[in-house]
Amino acid sequence: MTNTTSPTSHAESTVPAPRIFIVDDDPAIRKSLGMMLQAHGLLTSEFASADEFLAKYDTSQPGCIVLDLRMPGMTGEELLKTLRQGGAEIPVVILTGHGDVPVAVRTMKLGIVDFLQKPAEHQTVIDTVQLALRKDAERRLEEAEHQKLLKRMSRLTPRERELISMLAAGKTSKEIASALTVSVKTVDNHRAHLLAKLDASNVAELAALAVRAGLG
Repeated sequence: MTNTTSPTSHAESTVPAPRIFIVDDDPAIRKSLGMMLQAHGLLTSEFASADEFLAKYDTSQPGCIVLDLRMPGMTGEELLKTLRQGGAEIPVVILTGHGDVPVAVRTMKLGIVDFLQKPAEHQTVIDTVQLALRKDAERRLEEAEHQKLLKRMSRLTPRERELISMLAAGKTSKEIASALTVSVKTVDNHRAHLLAKLDASNVAELAALAVRAGLG
């Protein structure tokens, strides 16, 4: 595995710099791809097989994979399936000299960013890798925001969770009061408390938060 040196600004950051994992059994391809990507200021790690990559891959590392399909042992398609079945959503760019329509369709269904044929133009590879890195950054940001939301929701009492679920279902204060055998005023007071607790500006926003958290 080949690693470039991370810039100081990234080393000081709490979030690792994105890295491109090149998985290809051809050493010449790995070397040329690595040099090309590094020339554009990108960090790379190179692997001669799918098994070698899996043995060292850390899902917390931002980045993407540039993946060959035909390799000894586990194929690129099998690696992609293994990653998806294990819940890894890292963006993948297929770069192969042995692609056909059926395999392109199958890999597209597994959520790859693009399917490129060797030899691909350098700018096409760079543009596709940059797109993959943006997709990964956006996905990780969404996941971080979702985790923050779940943490906020975890502070709700069982009654508050029940109430927010009813609000998300579109029930009125009167309907909720009847279901919970409390007064409408009590429901309104609970709703006002929920709005403040979750920093929501109105019931619609409260309901949206509940749906995103799986309570709706």
